[in-house]
Amino acid sequence: MGKRRLNPGQLRWTHKPKFYVISADRLVLETEPHTSMTGVLGVSDSAAGMCLPPADRFSLTLRLDYEFRGPQDECGIYLRRHSGHWCKCSIENLGSDTVDLACTMYENGYADRSMREIGSLISHLYFRLIFWDGEARFQYSFNGDRFSEMRSLHFADSGEPVTVGLYACSPGGSFFDCTFSKMEYSDQQTK
Repeated sequence: MGKRRLNPGQLRWTHKPKFYVISADRLVLETEPHTSMTGVLGVSDSAAGMCLPPADRFSLTLRLDYEFRGPQDECGIYLRRHSGHWCKCSIENLGSDTVDLACTMYENGYADRSMREIGSLISHLYFRLIFWDGEARFQYSFNGDRFSEMRSLHFADSGEPVTVGLYACSPGGSFFDCTFSKMEYSDQQTK
Protein backbone atom coordinates (compact mmCIF):
# COMPACT_ATOMS: atom_id res chain seq x y z
CA MET A 1 0.00 0.00 0.00
CA GLY A 2 2.95 2.37 0.59
CA LYS A 3 3.03 5.60 2.59
CA ARG A 4 -0.26 7.35 3.25
CA ARG A 5 -1.59 10.23 5.35
CA LEU A 6 -3.70 9.08 8.28
CA ASN A 7 -6.98 10.63 9.29
CA PRO A 8 -7.30 10.14 13.08
CA GLY A 9 -10.99 9.38 12.57
CA GLN A 10 -9.93 6.07 11.01
CA LEU A 11 -8.10 4.95 14.18
CA ARG A 12 -9.67 2.98 17.02
CA TRP A 13 -9.98 4.46 20.51
CA THR A 14 -8.23 2.55 23.29
CA HIS A 15 -9.56 5.01 25.90
CA LYS A 16 -11.71 7.91 24.75
CA PRO A 17 -11.25 11.14 26.76
CA LYS A 18 -14.16 13.37 27.70
CA PHE A 19 -12.83 16.27 25.63
CA TYR A 20 -11.42 15.80 22.14
CA VAL A 21 -11.72 17.09 18.58
CA ILE A 22 -10.95 15.11 15.43
CA SER A 23 -10.50 16.93 12.13
CA ALA A 24 -9.28 15.67 8.77
CA ASP A 25 -5.64 15.63 9.80
CA ARG A 26 -5.41 16.05 13.58
CA LEU A 27 -6.54 14.81 16.95
CA VAL A 28 -6.70 17.32 19.80
CA LEU A 29 -7.43 15.92 23.25
CA GLU A 30 -7.40 16.89 26.88
CA THR A 31 -6.10 14.36 29.38
CA GLU A 32 -7.94 13.52 32.56
CA PRO A 33 -6.40 13.55 36.05
CA HIS A 34 -5.01 10.30 37.52
CA THR A 35 -4.70 8.49 34.19
CA SER A 36 -1.76 6.32 33.22
CA MET A 37 -0.30 4.49 30.23
CA THR A 38 1.27 1.68 32.23
CA GLY A 39 -0.69 1.25 35.41
CA VAL A 40 2.06 2.90 37.47
CA LEU A 41 1.35 4.55 40.81
CA GLY A 42 -1.56 2.18 41.38
CA VAL A 43 -3.51 3.76 38.53
CA SER A 44 -5.15 1.62 35.87
CA ASP A 45 -4.02 1.65 32.24
CA SER A 46 -6.36 4.50 31.32
CA ALA A 47 -4.38 6.86 29.08
CA ALA A 48 -6.39 8.61 26.39
CA GLY A 49 -5.34 7.15 23.08
CA MET A 50 -5.96 5.58 19.72
CA CYS A 51 -4.37 2.69 17.84
CA LEU A 52 -4.05 1.17 14.38
CA PRO A 53 -4.90 -2.44 13.48
CA PRO A 54 -2.14 -4.98 14.29
CA ALA A 55 0.65 -5.25 11.69
CA ASP A 56 3.91 -7.15 11.13
CA ARG A 57 5.87 -4.25 9.64
CA PHE A 58 5.18 -0.55 9.37
CA SER A 59 6.44 2.98 9.80
CA LEU A 60 4.44 5.64 11.67
CA THR A 61 5.45 9.31 11.74
CA LEU A 62 3.56 12.09 13.54
CA ARG A 63 3.86 15.53 15.07
CA LEU A 64 2.99 16.02 18.73
CA ASP A 65 2.23 19.46 20.23
CA TYR A 66 1.72 19.63 23.99
CA GLU A 67 1.05 22.12 26.79
CA PHE A 68 2.05 20.41 30.03
CA ARG A 69 0.49 21.76 33.22
CA GLY A 70 1.71 19.44 35.96
CA PRO A 71 4.44 17.01 36.91
CA GLN A 72 4.16 13.54 35.37
CA ASP A 73 2.09 14.72 32.38
CA GLU A 74 3.19 12.69 29.36
CA CYS A 75 2.33 11.88 25.75
CA GLY A 76 3.82 9.84 22.94
CA ILE A 77 3.61 6.68 20.85
CA TYR A 78 3.70 3.02 21.82
CA LEU A 79 4.17 -0.51 20.54
CA ARG A 80 2.24 -3.25 22.34
CA ARG A 81 1.65 -7.00 22.26
CA HIS A 82 -0.29 -7.17 25.55
CA SER A 83 -0.36 -5.47 28.98
CA GLY A 84 2.85 -7.25 30.04
CA HIS A 85 4.82 -6.60 26.86
CA TRP A 86 5.06 -3.06 25.50
CA CYS A 87 7.38 -0.15 24.82
CA LYS A 88 6.74 3.56 24.48
CA CYS A 89 8.55 6.68 23.37
CA SER A 90 7.26 9.73 25.18
CA ILE A 91 7.70 13.31 26.27
CA GLU A 92 7.42 13.50 30.06
CA ASN A 93 7.12 16.53 32.32
CA LEU A 94 9.25 15.96 35.40
CA GLY A 95 8.45 19.35 36.93
CA SER A 96 10.87 22.12 37.89
CA ASP A 97 11.33 23.04 34.21
CA THR A 98 12.58 19.55 33.34
CA VAL A 99 11.09 17.71 30.37
CA ASP A 100 12.47 14.37 29.18
CA LEU A 101 12.30 12.51 25.93
CA ALA A 102 12.14 8.90 27.16
CA CYS A 103 11.88 5.38 25.80
CA THR A 104 10.65 2.64 28.13
CA MET A 105 10.54 -1.10 27.42
CA TYR A 106 8.52 -3.49 29.60
CA GLU A 107 8.60 -7.28 29.26
CA ASN A 108 7.99 -10.19 31.64
CA GLY A 109 7.86 -7.99 34.74
CA TYR A 110 11.08 -6.09 33.93
CA ALA A 111 11.45 -2.55 32.61
CA ASP A 112 14.34 -0.50 31.32
CA ARG A 113 14.40 3.10 30.26
CA SER A 114 16.57 5.50 28.33
CA MET A 115 16.07 9.25 28.38
CA ARG A 116 17.33 12.61 27.23
CA GLU A 117 16.44 15.98 28.70
CA ILE A 118 15.01 18.32 26.05
CA GLY A 119 14.02 21.33 28.13
CA SER A 120 10.69 22.91 28.97
CA LEU A 121 10.71 25.54 26.20
CA ILE A 122 10.11 22.94 23.48
CA SER A 123 6.37 22.56 22.83
CA HIS A 124 6.33 20.12 19.91
CA LEU A 125 8.28 17.13 18.60
CA TYR A 126 8.05 14.66 15.73
CA PHE A 127 8.18 10.92 16.37
CA ARG A 128 8.84 8.06 13.97
CA LEU A 129 8.41 4.40 14.89
CA ILE A 130 9.66 1.79 12.44
CA PHE A 131 8.88 -1.89 13.05
CA TRP A 132 9.95 -4.92 11.01
CA ASP A 133 10.68 -8.60 11.76
CA GLY A 134 10.52 -8.05 15.53
CA GLU A 135 12.86 -5.05 15.45
CA ALA A 136 11.74 -1.58 16.54
CA ARG A 137 13.38 1.77 15.96
CA PHE A 138 12.19 4.94 17.73
CA GLN A 139 13.30 8.25 16.21
CA TYR A 140 12.59 11.91 16.98
CA SER A 141 12.96 15.25 15.23
CA PHE A 142 12.57 18.88 16.22
CA ASN A 143 11.64 20.01 12.69
CA GLY A 144 10.12 16.96 10.96
CA ASP A 145 12.93 16.75 8.40
CA ARG A 146 16.01 15.41 10.16
CA PHE A 147 15.34 12.47 12.50
CA SER A 148 17.70 11.22 15.20
CA GLU A 149 17.78 7.77 16.74
CA MET A 150 16.28 7.56 20.25
CA ARG A 151 16.44 3.80 20.62
CA SER A 152 16.58 0.53 18.67
CA LEU A 153 15.36 -2.65 20.33
CA HIS A 154 14.23 -6.19 19.71
CA PHE A 155 10.53 -6.66 20.44
CA ALA A 156 10.38 -10.42 20.91
CA ASP A 157 7.61 -12.39 19.22
CA SER A 158 5.26 -13.88 21.82
CA GLY A 159 2.76 -15.13 19.27
CA GLU A 160 0.51 -12.11 19.75
CA PRO A 161 0.01 -9.34 17.18
CA VAL A 162 1.75 -5.97 17.48
CA THR A 163 -0.33 -2.81 17.83
CA VAL A 164 0.98 0.73 17.39
CA GLY A 165 -0.77 3.71 18.89
CA LEU A 166 -0.62 7.17 20.39
CA TYR A 167 -1.50 8.27 23.91
CA ALA A 168 -1.55 11.06 26.51
CA CYS A 169 -2.08 10.89 30.27
CA SER A 170 -1.70 12.74 33.59
CA PRO A 171 -0.76 10.29 36.37
CA GLY A 172 0.01 13.15 38.75
CA GLY A 173 -3.54 14.47 38.83
CA SER A 174 -3.35 17.44 36.46
CA PHE A 175 -4.63 17.66 32.87
CA PHE A 176 -3.26 19.14 29.66
CA ASP A 177 -3.99 19.58 25.96
CA CYS A 178 -2.07 17.85 23.21
CA THR A 179 -2.40 17.60 19.44
CA PHE A 180 -1.39 14.70 17.20
CA SER A 181 -1.06 15.74 13.56
CA LYS A 182 0.82 15.13 10.29
CA MET A 183 0.41 11.37 10.73
CA GLU A 184 1.91 9.24 7.99
CA TYR A 185 1.77 5.46 7.89
CA SER A 186 3.51 2.94 5.66
CA ASP A 187 3.09 -0.83 5.75
CA GLN A 188 6.31 -1.38 3.81
CA GLN A 189 9.67 -2.05 5.44
CA THR A 190 11.49 1.25 5.84
CA LYS A 191 14.74 1.27 7.77
